[in-house]
Amino acid sequence: MAEKKAQQPRLEDQVRALIAQIESIRAEIAALDSAVTALRQTVATLRTLKKLGQGKNVLIPVGSIAQVEMKIENLDRIVVSVGQNISAELSYEEAVKYIEDEIERLLALRLVLEQTIADLYTQIEQLIKESQKEEENK
Repeated sequence: MAEKKAQQPRLEDQVRALIAQIESIRAEIAALDSAVTALRQTVATLRTLKKLGQGKNVLIPVGSIAQVEMKIENLDRIVVSVGQNISAELSYEEAVKYIEDEIERLLALRLVLEQTIADLYTQIEQLIKESQKEEENK
């Protein structure tokens, strides 16, 4: 009887630990989703600016409460952050491709994390089944 009580908290602790891992991974997925959304918006904005063409006036946000009117001069060269506070000047096409590749990389990572969550749920199910089997055998 004491063994059963000792095993029950151990099972509960294992399940709680797995659920905590799942919640942590879900938070990572949410952060990835935000990053993907921001990158998609960047690509859409670049495409819209390119369609508007040279010489068009646009309002550029400066901080959270101000905008400055500017004229589109040249979208042939785009400065893109490539990591660790390093930026690179790329052609318009290279910049869009770089950003789209980054989106694909993040989506691939998201799939890996989703699979990890599925694996953790499988582990939880196995722990519960094993516990039920041991319960039936007693």
